[in-house]
Amino acid sequence: MTAVGVRETVPEFVLLTGSLGSGKTTLLCDYLSLPESADTGVIVNEAGEINIDGAIVSAGRRDLPMTLLGNGCLCCSLGDDLHVAIEELLAVRRRSGAGGFRRIILETSGLAMPGPILRSLMRYDRAEYRLRIVSTLDALDPMTDDAMFPVRSAQLIAARSIVVTKLDRARGNEIGAAELVAKQFNPTATLIAMLDRQARARAVFAPGQIDTSAAPSQFQAIAATNHLRLGVFLAEWSAAVSWADLRDWLEDLAGFCGDRLLRVKGLVSVVGVPQSVLIDGVGTTFAEPRRMESDPSSRRGLVIIGRDVDLTELTAFSDGYSAHARPVMKKSSMRAA
Repeated sequence: MTAVGVRETVPEFVLLTGSLGSGKTTLLCDYLSLPESADTGVIVNEAGEINIDGAIVSAGRRDLPMTLLGNGCLCCSLGDDLHVAIEELLAVRRRSGAGGFRRIILETSGLAMPGPILRSLMRYDRAEYRLRIVSTLDALDPMTDDAMFPVRSAQLIAARSIVVTKLDRARGNEIGAAELVAKQFNPTATLIAMLDRQARARAVFAPGQIDTSAAPSQFQAIAATNHLRLGVFLAEWSAAVSWADLRDWLEDLAGFCGDRLLRVKGLVSVVGVPQSVLIDGVGTTFAEPRRMESDPSSRRGLVIIGRDVDLTELTAFSDGYSAHARPVMKKSSMRAA
Protein backbone atom coordinates (compact mmCIF):
# COMPACT_ATOMS: atom_id res chain seq x y z
CA MET A 1 0.00 0.00 0.00
CA THR A 2 1.45 3.38 -1.00
CA ALA A 3 1.42 6.69 0.81
CA VAL A 4 -1.62 8.94 0.56
CA GLY A 5 -1.73 10.80 -2.73
CA VAL A 6 -3.94 12.09 -5.50
CA ARG A 7 -3.88 10.18 -8.77
CA GLU A 8 -4.10 11.87 -12.12
CA THR A 9 -6.79 10.83 -14.54
CA VAL A 10 -5.70 7.67 -16.35
CA PRO A 11 -7.54 5.09 -18.47
CA GLU A 12 -9.86 2.85 -16.53
CA PHE A 13 -9.96 -0.91 -16.28
CA VAL A 14 -13.51 -2.14 -15.73
CA LEU A 15 -13.88 -5.56 -14.15
CA LEU A 16 -17.34 -6.75 -15.22
CA THR A 17 -18.43 -9.56 -12.94
CA GLY A 18 -21.66 -11.22 -11.90
CA SER A 19 -23.21 -14.63 -11.51
CA LEU A 20 -23.69 -17.15 -14.29
CA GLY A 21 -26.42 -16.07 -16.68
CA SER A 22 -26.99 -12.69 -15.04
CA GLY A 23 -26.63 -10.67 -18.25
CA LYS A 24 -22.97 -9.58 -18.34
CA THR A 25 -22.51 -10.27 -22.06
CA THR A 26 -25.80 -8.59 -22.97
CA LEU A 27 -24.83 -5.51 -20.98
CA LEU A 28 -21.42 -5.40 -22.63
CA CYS A 29 -22.89 -5.78 -26.12
CA ASP A 30 -25.39 -3.00 -25.42
CA TYR A 31 -22.52 -0.69 -24.54
CA LEU A 32 -20.41 -1.72 -27.54
CA SER A 33 -23.30 -0.74 -29.82
CA LEU A 34 -22.96 2.88 -28.66
CA PRO A 35 -20.63 5.34 -30.47
CA GLU A 36 -18.84 6.25 -27.22
CA SER A 37 -17.43 2.73 -26.99
CA ALA A 38 -15.07 3.34 -29.94
CA ASP A 39 -12.04 3.75 -27.67
CA THR A 40 -12.77 0.61 -25.62
CA GLY A 41 -10.87 -2.68 -25.58
CA VAL A 42 -12.37 -5.94 -24.34
CA ILE A 43 -10.98 -9.08 -22.69
CA VAL A 44 -13.36 -12.02 -22.38
CA ASN A 45 -12.92 -15.03 -20.11
CA GLU A 46 -15.06 -18.17 -19.98
CA ALA A 47 -15.36 -20.85 -17.35
CA GLY A 48 -15.28 -23.55 -20.04
CA GLU A 49 -13.15 -24.28 -23.06
CA ILE A 50 -15.67 -22.94 -25.62
CA ASN A 51 -15.53 -19.16 -25.82
CA ILE A 52 -19.22 -18.45 -26.39
CA ASP A 53 -19.24 -14.95 -24.91
CA GLY A 54 -16.25 -13.92 -27.04
CA ALA A 55 -18.07 -14.97 -30.17
CA ILE A 56 -21.20 -13.08 -29.17
CA VAL A 57 -19.30 -9.90 -28.34
CA SER A 58 -17.18 -9.91 -31.50
CA ALA A 59 -20.20 -10.56 -33.69
CA GLY A 60 -21.62 -7.19 -32.71
CA ARG A 61 -18.45 -5.22 -33.52
CA ARG A 62 -16.17 -6.65 -36.19
CA ASP A 63 -13.64 -3.87 -35.56
CA LEU A 64 -13.61 -4.45 -31.82
CA PRO A 65 -10.15 -4.74 -30.21
CA MET A 66 -10.57 -7.92 -28.19
CA THR A 67 -8.47 -10.68 -26.68
CA LEU A 68 -9.58 -13.96 -25.11
CA LEU A 69 -8.43 -15.73 -21.98
CA GLY A 70 -8.40 -19.44 -22.70
CA ASN A 71 -7.31 -20.65 -19.27
CA GLY A 72 -10.79 -21.41 -18.02
CA CYS A 73 -12.17 -19.79 -14.91
CA LEU A 74 -10.39 -16.69 -13.65
CA CYS A 75 -11.15 -17.66 -10.07
CA CYS A 76 -8.80 -20.64 -10.27
CA SER A 77 -5.33 -19.99 -11.67
CA LEU A 78 -4.31 -16.74 -13.32
CA GLY A 79 -0.56 -16.96 -13.70
CA ASP A 80 0.53 -14.36 -16.24
CA ASP A 81 -2.33 -15.05 -18.66
CA LEU A 82 -4.18 -11.85 -17.82
CA HIS A 83 -1.03 -9.77 -18.26
CA VAL A 84 -0.41 -11.40 -21.65
CA ALA A 85 -3.99 -10.68 -22.70
CA ILE A 86 -3.59 -7.00 -21.82
CA GLU A 87 -0.31 -6.83 -23.76
CA GLU A 88 -1.90 -8.45 -26.80
CA LEU A 89 -4.77 -5.99 -26.68
CA LEU A 90 -2.43 -3.01 -26.46
CA ALA A 91 -0.27 -4.38 -29.29
CA VAL A 92 -3.29 -4.68 -31.58
CA ARG A 93 -4.23 -1.11 -30.74
CA ARG A 94 -0.73 0.18 -31.48
CA ARG A 95 -0.65 -1.57 -34.85
CA SER A 96 -3.95 0.04 -35.80
CA GLY A 97 -2.54 3.50 -35.13
CA ALA A 98 -5.71 4.43 -33.25
CA GLY A 99 -3.98 5.67 -30.08
CA GLY A 100 -4.54 4.47 -26.54
CA PHE A 101 -7.67 3.06 -24.98
CA ARG A 102 -9.93 5.13 -22.80
CA ARG A 103 -11.00 1.97 -21.03
CA ILE A 104 -10.49 -1.79 -21.06
CA ILE A 105 -13.36 -4.03 -19.98
CA LEU A 106 -12.65 -7.52 -18.65
CA GLU A 107 -15.77 -9.69 -18.71
CA THR A 108 -15.17 -12.50 -16.25
CA SER A 109 -16.66 -15.93 -15.91
CA GLY A 110 -19.70 -16.13 -13.66
CA LEU A 111 -17.60 -18.30 -11.34
CA ALA A 112 -14.88 -15.69 -10.90
CA MET A 113 -13.94 -14.32 -7.49
CA PRO A 114 -12.73 -10.70 -7.72
CA GLY A 115 -9.83 -11.20 -5.27
CA PRO A 116 -7.42 -13.27 -7.45
CA ILE A 117 -8.07 -10.98 -10.42
CA LEU A 118 -7.28 -7.88 -8.37
CA ARG A 119 -4.07 -9.43 -7.06
CA SER A 120 -3.00 -10.20 -10.63
CA LEU A 121 -3.80 -6.67 -11.79
CA MET A 122 -1.78 -5.24 -8.91
CA ARG A 123 1.26 -7.05 -10.30
CA TYR A 124 0.81 -5.56 -13.78
CA ASP A 125 3.26 -2.66 -14.00
CA ARG A 126 3.46 -1.99 -17.76
CA ALA A 127 0.73 0.65 -17.66
CA GLU A 128 -1.45 2.41 -15.10
CA TYR A 129 -5.21 2.09 -14.96
CA ARG A 130 -7.97 3.14 -12.62
CA LEU A 131 -9.84 0.05 -11.58
CA ARG A 132 -13.63 -0.08 -11.28
CA ILE A 133 -15.66 -3.19 -10.47
CA VAL A 134 -19.18 -3.64 -11.83
CA SER A 135 -21.44 -6.54 -10.88
CA THR A 136 -24.66 -7.59 -12.57
CA LEU A 137 -27.61 -8.77 -10.48
CA ASP A 138 -30.36 -10.85 -12.10
CA ALA A 139 -33.77 -9.41 -11.13
CA LEU A 140 -35.32 -12.83 -11.78
CA ASP A 141 -32.84 -14.70 -9.57
CA PRO A 142 -31.10 -12.36 -7.11
CA MET A 143 -30.42 -15.02 -4.48
CA THR A 144 -28.33 -18.16 -4.70
CA ASP A 145 -27.75 -21.51 -3.02
CA ASP A 146 -25.12 -22.18 -0.37
CA ALA A 147 -22.65 -23.60 -2.90
CA MET A 148 -22.53 -20.37 -4.92
CA PHE A 149 -23.03 -17.96 -2.05
CA PRO A 150 -19.32 -17.18 -1.46
CA VAL A 151 -18.84 -16.28 -5.14
CA ARG A 152 -22.03 -14.24 -5.47
CA SER A 153 -21.44 -12.34 -2.22
CA ALA A 154 -17.82 -11.56 -3.12
CA GLN A 155 -18.89 -10.18 -6.51
CA LEU A 156 -21.59 -7.93 -5.06
CA ILE A 157 -19.56 -6.74 -2.09
CA ALA A 158 -16.57 -5.83 -4.29
CA ALA A 159 -18.61 -3.79 -6.77
CA ARG A 160 -18.65 -0.04 -7.03
CA SER A 161 -21.74 -0.33 -9.24
CA ILE A 162 -24.44 -3.02 -9.11
CA VAL A 163 -26.53 -3.30 -12.28
CA VAL A 164 -29.96 -4.90 -12.03
CA THR A 165 -30.59 -6.84 -15.26
CA LYS A 166 -33.54 -8.52 -17.03
CA LEU A 167 -35.84 -5.72 -15.97
CA ASP A 168 -37.98 -6.18 -19.09
CA ARG A 169 -38.97 -9.63 -17.84
CA ALA A 170 -39.31 -8.86 -14.15
CA ARG A 171 -42.36 -7.79 -12.20
CA GLY A 172 -42.30 -4.81 -9.87
CA ASN A 173 -41.98 -6.90 -6.71
CA GLU A 174 -39.09 -8.87 -8.24
CA ILE A 175 -37.23 -5.66 -9.09
CA GLY A 176 -37.77 -4.37 -5.56
CA ALA A 177 -36.50 -7.64 -4.10
CA ALA A 178 -33.36 -7.50 -6.26
CA GLU A 179 -32.69 -3.89 -5.21
CA LEU A 180 -33.05 -4.91 -1.57
CA VAL A 181 -30.52 -7.72 -2.06
CA ALA A 182 -28.08 -5.21 -3.59
CA LYS A 183 -28.50 -2.84 -0.61
CA GLN A 184 -28.08 -5.65 1.90
CA PHE A 185 -24.84 -6.87 0.39
CA ASN A 186 -23.31 -3.51 -0.56
CA PRO A 187 -25.13 -0.35 0.58
CA THR A 188 -22.27 1.88 -0.62
CA ALA A 189 -22.46 0.73 -4.25
CA THR A 190 -24.16 2.78 -6.96
CA LEU A 191 -27.37 0.93 -7.89
CA ILE A 192 -28.27 1.08 -11.59
CA ALA A 193 -31.75 -0.18 -12.51
CA MET A 194 -32.93 1.28 -15.82
CA LEU A 195 -35.40 -0.36 -18.16
CA ASP A 196 -33.87 1.17 -21.31
CA ARG A 197 -30.92 -1.07 -22.14
CA GLN A 198 -28.83 1.55 -23.92
CA ALA A 199 -29.37 4.10 -21.17
CA ARG A 200 -28.42 1.43 -18.62
CA ALA A 201 -25.24 0.51 -20.50
CA ARG A 202 -24.29 4.15 -20.87
CA ALA A 203 -24.82 4.75 -17.15
CA VAL A 204 -22.64 1.75 -16.28
CA PHE A 205 -19.69 2.52 -18.51
CA ALA A 206 -19.94 6.32 -18.86
CA PRO A 207 -16.72 8.23 -18.11
CA GLY A 208 -18.49 10.13 -15.35
CA GLN A 209 -18.68 6.91 -13.36
CA ILE A 210 -14.88 6.77 -13.01
CA ASP A 211 -14.63 9.27 -10.18
CA THR A 212 -17.89 8.33 -8.46
CA SER A 213 -17.28 7.55 -4.79
CA ALA A 214 -19.48 6.82 -1.83
CA ALA A 215 -20.95 9.90 -0.22
CA PRO A 216 -20.13 10.26 3.48
CA SER A 217 -23.85 10.14 4.26
CA GLN A 218 -23.91 6.53 3.14
CA PHE A 219 -22.30 5.59 6.43
CA GLN A 220 -25.80 6.11 7.77
CA ALA A 221 -27.18 3.40 5.46
CA ILE A 222 -25.15 0.30 6.19
CA ALA A 223 -27.29 -2.82 5.98
CA ALA A 224 -26.63 -6.02 7.86
CA THR A 225 -27.41 -9.00 5.66
CA ASN A 226 -29.59 -11.75 7.08
CA HIS A 227 -27.12 -14.41 6.00
CA LEU A 228 -25.58 -15.92 9.12
CA ARG A 229 -22.07 -16.19 7.67
CA LEU A 230 -21.72 -12.48 6.82
CA GLY A 231 -20.97 -9.77 9.35
CA VAL A 232 -20.93 -6.00 8.87
CA PHE A 233 -18.73 -4.05 11.28
CA LEU A 234 -17.62 -0.46 11.81
CA ALA A 235 -14.13 0.60 12.95
CA GLU A 236 -13.91 4.16 14.31
CA TRP A 237 -10.93 6.13 15.62
CA SER A 238 -11.60 8.71 18.33
CA ALA A 239 -9.09 11.14 16.77
CA ALA A 240 -6.98 11.50 13.66
CA VAL A 241 -4.62 8.52 13.25
CA SER A 242 -1.14 8.60 11.74
CA TRP A 243 -0.80 7.11 8.27
CA ALA A 244 1.86 4.66 9.50
CA ASP A 245 -0.44 3.34 12.25
CA LEU A 246 -3.43 3.13 9.90
CA ARG A 247 -1.40 1.33 7.23
CA ASP A 248 -0.06 -1.18 9.76
CA TRP A 249 -3.54 -1.82 11.15
CA LEU A 250 -5.01 -2.42 7.68
CA GLU A 251 -2.20 -4.74 6.63
CA ASP A 252 -2.49 -6.68 9.90
CA LEU A 253 -6.28 -6.87 9.51
CA ALA A 254 -5.82 -8.40 6.05
CA GLY A 255 -3.35 -10.93 7.41
CA PHE A 256 -5.55 -11.74 10.41
CA CYS A 257 -8.75 -12.32 8.42
CA GLY A 258 -7.26 -13.69 5.20
CA ASP A 259 -9.93 -14.95 2.79
CA ARG A 260 -12.63 -14.13 5.34
CA LEU A 261 -12.16 -10.42 4.66
CA LEU A 262 -14.53 -9.42 1.85
CA ARG A 263 -14.66 -5.62 1.90
CA VAL A 264 -13.15 -2.62 3.69
CA LYS A 265 -14.33 0.85 2.75
CA GLY A 266 -14.63 4.20 4.43
CA LEU A 267 -13.26 7.63 5.28
CA VAL A 268 -10.59 8.17 7.93
CA SER A 269 -9.04 11.31 9.42
CA VAL A 270 -5.26 11.05 9.04
CA VAL A 271 -2.75 13.20 10.92
CA GLY A 272 -1.34 15.96 8.70
CA VAL A 273 -3.91 15.46 5.92
CA PRO A 274 -6.58 18.21 5.75
CA GLN A 275 -9.01 16.08 3.73
CA SER A 276 -10.54 12.76 4.70
CA VAL A 277 -8.76 9.72 3.29
CA LEU A 278 -10.79 7.16 1.33
CA ILE A 279 -9.78 3.56 2.09
CA ASP A 280 -11.13 1.00 -0.38
CA GLY A 281 -10.25 -2.68 -0.14
CA VAL A 282 -11.65 -5.77 -1.84
CA GLY A 283 -10.62 -8.89 -0.03
CA THR A 284 -7.04 -8.36 1.10
CA THR A 285 -6.17 -6.06 -1.81
CA PHE A 286 -6.37 -2.31 -1.26
CA ALA A 287 -6.59 0.48 -3.80
CA GLU A 288 -4.31 3.48 -3.45
CA PRO A 289 -5.83 5.73 -0.76
CA ARG A 290 -7.35 8.98 -2.00
CA ARG A 291 -7.88 12.37 -0.42
CA MET A 292 -11.57 13.28 -0.38
CA GLU A 293 -13.25 16.58 0.43
CA SER A 294 -16.09 15.88 2.83
CA ASP A 295 -18.29 17.60 5.38
CA PRO A 296 -16.25 17.94 8.63
CA SER A 297 -19.33 16.94 10.62
CA SER A 298 -19.78 13.70 8.67
CA ARG A 299 -19.07 10.44 10.40
CA ARG A 300 -15.69 8.79 9.77
CA GLY A 301 -14.98 5.11 9.97
CA LEU A 302 -14.29 1.94 8.05
CA VAL A 303 -17.01 -0.47 7.07
CA ILE A 304 -15.69 -4.03 7.31
CA ILE A 305 -17.60 -6.91 5.75
CA GLY A 306 -16.39 -10.38 6.59
CA ARG A 307 -17.42 -13.98 6.22
CA ASP A 308 -17.29 -16.17 9.34
CA VAL A 309 -15.87 -13.25 11.38
CA ASP A 310 -17.35 -12.08 14.67
CA LEU A 311 -17.06 -8.92 16.72
CA THR A 312 -15.25 -10.63 19.60
CA GLU A 313 -12.24 -11.63 17.53
CA LEU A 314 -12.07 -8.28 15.71
CA THR A 315 -12.13 -6.48 19.05
CA ALA A 316 -9.42 -8.76 20.45
CA PHE A 317 -7.34 -8.15 17.33
CA SER A 318 -7.59 -4.36 17.70
CA ASP A 319 -6.90 -4.44 21.43
CA GLY A 320 -3.31 -5.36 20.64
CA TYR A 321 -2.62 -1.83 19.38
CA SER A 322 -1.69 1.30 21.30
CA ALA A 323 -4.47 3.69 22.30
CA HIS A 324 -3.82 6.20 19.50
CA ALA A 325 -3.76 3.48 16.83
CA ARG A 326 -6.63 1.33 18.10
CA PRO A 327 -10.13 1.82 16.66
CA VAL A 328 -13.36 1.07 18.47
CA MET A 329 -14.97 -1.95 16.81
CA LYS A 330 -18.76 -2.18 16.55
CA LYS A 331 -21.17 -4.53 14.87
CA SER A 332 -23.28 -2.44 12.51
CA SER A 333 -26.88 -2.09 13.55
CA MET A 334 -27.78 0.49 10.89
CA ARG A 335 -30.45 -0.21 8.34
CA ALA A 336 -30.65 0.57 4.65
CA ALA A 337 -32.52 3.72 3.81
